[in-house]
Formats: sequence, C-alpha cells, structure tokens
Amino acid sequence: MIDFGCLSVPFLDEYITSTNKGSYLTDIEMLCKELGMTLVGEVYWEDGSRKVQRLRHNFESLPSSFGSLAYKVIDGTDLKNEPYIRLAGCPAKLLQGHNVYGSDDIELCLFSIVEAFMLSFPELTACLDWERATVDYIDVTYSAKCENETQAQQILDVLRNIDYGQTKVSDSKFKTTVYWNKGSEHRELKCYLKFPELQRQIQELTRKWSRIKQRDLTAMSGTGLENITQIRQANNYHTDYIGFQLEQLTNPDIQQWANGRLRFEARLKSRWLVKNGVPCTLAYFTDPNNTQMLPKRLPQLWRKAFANVFGTFEGATMNANDGEKVYEALKLAYWSTTPNGNISYAKADRLHKVYLGIVNAGFKTIKATTNRKTFGRQLQELQNVGISRAQLMQFDGNGSNVVPLIRVLNFDFANQLPTEWQEPLPLSQQIKHKGLRLAVTALCRNAFYNTFAGAFCGVLNDETLMRIAVHTADTDLFCSCSLSR
Repeated sequence: MIDFGCLSVPFLDEYITSTNKGSYLTDIEMLCKELGMTLVGEVYWEDGSRKVQRLRHNFESLPSSFGSLAYKVIDGTDLKNEPYIRLAGCPAKLLQGHNVYGSDDIELCLFSIVEAFMLSFPELTACLDWERATVDYIDVTYSAKCENETQAQQILDVLRNIDYGQTKVSDSKFKTTVYWNKGSEHRELKCYLKFPELQRQIQELTRKWSRIKQRDLTAMSGTGLENITQIRQANNYHTDYIGFQLEQLTNPDIQQWANGRLRFEARLKSRWLVKNGVPCTLAYFTDPNNTQMLPKRLPQLWRKAFANVFGTFEGATMNANDGEKVYEALKLAYWSTTPNGNISYAKADRLHKVYLGIVNAGFKTIKATTNRKTFGRQLQELQNVGISRAQLMQFDGNGSNVVPLIRVLNFDFANQLPTEWQEPLPLSQQIKHKGLRLAVTALCRNAFYNTFAGAFCGVLNDETLMRIAVHTADTDLFCSCSLSR
C-alpha cells in the first residue's frame, strides 16, 4: 500500500519576483491572508466547510498517525531556490479513514493528496505550476502476519540488531519500532508492530474526544441552545473528525487485521526513485501509460529497498544456539586429507572458534577486532553451513539465546488486504456520492483547464473537473466526506 506521500508544486512566474540572489513570492503575507492560510498548517473539512489550523508537528517528520492534509509554503529559501508549496498526507486515511490496510494504486493515492488540496484551496490551486509538480517521496508498506503479538515482538527484537551494507540501524525510543537510515536523502526504512500503534492512536483520540464532550456539556449549560451540534456551530468547534477516526479505528475487523501484523515501510525518496528508473514528476505518476505498470513494480522497489535487511536471513537452516550441531556441521563441510592420509578438521576448528567468539563476546565486538575482509569471509563460510548473518548478529555477549527465525517471516503479497475490501473511490467522488453538490464555476473551469491540461498528460476532462470543484449542500455530512480521515 501507499502509506504516505509528499509533493512539491512551484508557484507560477507571475506570483514570483526574481533577483540575482534567487526568487521569492511577491506578497506571501497577502496571499496567505487572502486564502485564510498559515505558512505551515493542516487542513480538513467539517460541516461542508474548509478548516485550517497551524500544523502541530514538524512538517519534515510527520508521524504515521497524522490524518489530515499538511502543507508548507516555502518562499524560495531552500536549495530548490524558487517559491513552492509542499503537500503531504496519508492517502489511506484521506480515502477510507484508517491506514491499517489500503490501496497501492499510486495514481489514486497521490491524487487524493492533490484533490484534498484543490478542494480546500481552489484559488491557490490556480496560482501553482502543476506541470512542474514533483513527488518528493512515497511510503510503500507491506506486512507479514505473525502468529501473535509475542512472536511479532520477538522478530522485531531480532531486526533491531540488523545492520548491514548501506542499511544502518538507527536509534528508536519505541520498543515496537525499528528504524534504518534515518535522515537519509535516498531511502528510510522502518519496521513496527501495527496493533500497539493502533491502540496508542485510539487512546489519544479517546482522550481528545472526552475533553470535547466535556467542553460541549460545559458550554451548553445556561446558553439556551438545544443540542451539542448548535453549541459547536455557535462556538466554531471543529471536532467531528475525531469521532469519525475513532469509529474507524475501533472497528473489530480492523482490530483483528492489525493484531500480530508486522509492517515494513520503505520511504522511497526522489533521488533513490530516479536512480532506479522512476521519474519523480506528478505527470509521470498520473500518465495512463504508467499507472497500469506501477502497482506491479511497487513490490519490486520495496524488496530492493529492504534487500540488505532480508539478505541477512538467507541461508538459515539450523539453530544457531546449538553449539554442538554447529560444530558437527562445520566438520562435515570443512575437512581435508593430510599427506599421511588422515582427516584434518583444522579449518572447521578455526571457524568454530570464530563462532564461539561471536556467541561469548558478541557479534559487534568480534567484527570490530577482526580484519574486515577476513571477517566477511568467515561469515560467508558460517552461512554456508546454515547459520544466517541475522542469527549471528543477535549475539550481544550477554549470554542471551537467539530467537530461531527460520521461515517465520512470510510476505504474502496476494493477501495484503481483506477479501471483502474494495478499492475506494477518488476523494471528490466520495464527496459527490455523499450528498454534496458540484459547483464548477466558469472561473474555476478556465483556471483548471489552463493550469492542469498539460500537467496531467492531456487527460483532463469534465469528469476530472467535477472531481476538483466541489462544495457541500448539507451541513451534517462531515463524517462521510472529511478530508482528515
């Protein structure tokens, strides 16, 4: 599934002032004031109206629980050296209210971010040069189903020690999450338990929802208003989306699906994608010639991103904790005949000493005190008898046993979704189907034709336009059309 995406869209030249030191927005304060925006914020819809508030997280490190559309206006002060706006969001949450599972239709997913922005800021949309819109990164996620949460945590504890090649383990303050290559400009990897993350989100939303209900009851006393809906409208409270998310996350079917599920998430950044033959333009990802192929290629890109991690598990056919069996396997593999006709196990003995050194002193200690090429050759020779690099990496010198992981991790790409799951409709079609009416004005129509016809490969038509300019005809439909799912 596509778990997260980030786009960059430059402003049109007419809104930019150029100097010999670069370019900047001509009047960014006026633009933001006119559109009701903050320079860094999040946007959602409630009661048919756009709601904008300051972003409560660092834009560059939005948590996986983030459920709204985030934006950031950049006034030509970074390395791109031209004013642009960044958009980021979780397509699954925008389209269906949760990201326990979701679509890998990359056009649908990226367009959910684009549509959420267009629906929220139609005026600003016409100020942007969509032909030059780029994809900064996408998060591609697949999961392995474990027998239970205990087994999943054991596997995660093993993965916490995997550090190989260009994939370096990073610090994590969470027991249920492992990171690799944090801060890399090419790819960042993460493995985590989905069920505990789901419970944390539910707890956080429950606390917020309780405070909201208490606030409503307090506000109602002595006002003469008849119900909580009137109170929220009178006080401009915009909180129904929390109730909607809570409803989705507490669904028993979603809870069951998340239980025992180990998620492997690869954040593939533009440099890495381009290096692997994927142009990072929005036009490429929305070109019909590419959209049929991309879902099939995503698992290949994901596997390549995790190749160093998964490669360490190769060759495991025996229990690395059983020293006697390890020694017997070494003697079977590495023996020679002396000139006198005797059998020599000298090489097996040397490799057994290496194995014992790793068991007793720890993998990292032996690696640090051995010549790199020599250590690499010794590891390969140990792998040849059925001990994987991942198994050896678990020995830390503290006498703890290694969890056997032979054939435990299994990624079934054909069963990443429940059997009854259906591809969600595009965001604007969901709004249309939930009782909202279209409002495509002549101004909007002309602006969209002028700015998007080239950007989306000439496939823009009236149906696409209707997906863009939509507003509500009902004031009580937030839960079915929220952009903050």
